[in-house]
Amino acid sequence: MKYYTSTTEFNCGIDLHAREMYVCVMDRQGAKLVHTNIVGNDFAFFLKKVEPYRHSLTVVCECTFNWYWLADACFEAKVPFVLAHALYLKHITSSKNKNDRIDSEKLAHLLRANLIPPSYVYPSGRRPIRTLLRQRMSYVWQRAALMTHVSMNQTAEGLTPVAKGGHNRDVWIERILAQYDNPLHRMGVTCEMDMIRAYDTQIVKLEAEIIRQAKHHEGRDYQLLNTVPGIGPILAMTILFELDAIERFPTVKDFLSYSRLVKGSVASAGKVKGLTGGKMGNAYLRWAFGEAAVICKRNHPLLTPYADRLIAKRGKFKGNAILAAKLARAVYFMLRKGTAFEAEKVIATSV
Repeated sequence: MKYYTSTTEFNCGIDLHAREMYVCVMDRQGAKLVHTNIVGNDFAFFLKKVEPYRHSLTVVCECTFNWYWLADACFEAKVPFVLAHALYLKHITSSKNKNDRIDSEKLAHLLRANLIPPSYVYPSGRRPIRTLLRQRMSYVWQRAALMTHVSMNQTAEGLTPVAKGGHNRDVWIERILAQYDNPLHRMGVTCEMDMIRAYDTQIVKLEAEIIRQAKHHEGRDYQLLNTVPGIGPILAMTILFELDAIERFPTVKDFLSYSRLVKGSVASAGKVKGLTGGKMGNAYLRWAFGEAAVICKRNHPLLTPYADRLIAKRGKFKGNAILAAKLARAVYFMLRKGTAFEAEKVIATSV
């Protein structure tokens, strides 16, 4: 675990919420100089309260869903901002009593003691594209849930689910409707199909804009990722905009850890008790490399037999996870060195 080193004389912990934030400013000795709640997240009022200490002040808050605006406001005000990793922080600050006042004070204490586990402050200029990618992914998952629900309803009625038949929704719905005699069942299928078609339209619209943006912003890296078997335009864009810059990962181990492809261990007295930290990292990168692993083994002269050997020895889930980690390792060095994918290097190590 890495910790942020504060170099300022004053440190400010903020327990941030949607409509208010509790602020605690401390000096190096731990004396509380400001400890108050700011209703409405009024940043101008916050700057007024901390004005006497602003010349040497660092601000920290947890990486909850609503930190973007605070990071941008601190950047514009030229106040150093630290984003604390919420899951790591939970292990450090757990206690019997918990409220906003206590949380803000703990954040300030940890910051002045150089015990804040930092999270990455994603650049504001790249957030809109990443948001579109995540929005598109959400639509795909919701569409898949609707399609699964249609099949489940057929199974519940003792019917054989109709094969989806690619993107031709008209043929699919006609075959499903032909199975039902009850008009209420037919109405339910029609409503769900209307929702699926609406998602189809929005997904295509998002994909067109995201691909255009990806080619404009990430020309070389985008082309390199498309040389990896199993990685197409969507997965390439997801990887690019979730990792932001490969240079921020000093080693390939850091990148694999951030991608949720390796877990930490729990050890005591020289004995490993188990694994932990499976949910620490970027869920979208884990999904992207997992999808790439499933796709790349379908019809590749080298990766398909290699994946078959992995699955035969380790099982399907573990084998896919190992292949996903190997693809992520390859991507790390590809982006670092600017080289294309080489399957021979992926399968060089023994199963």
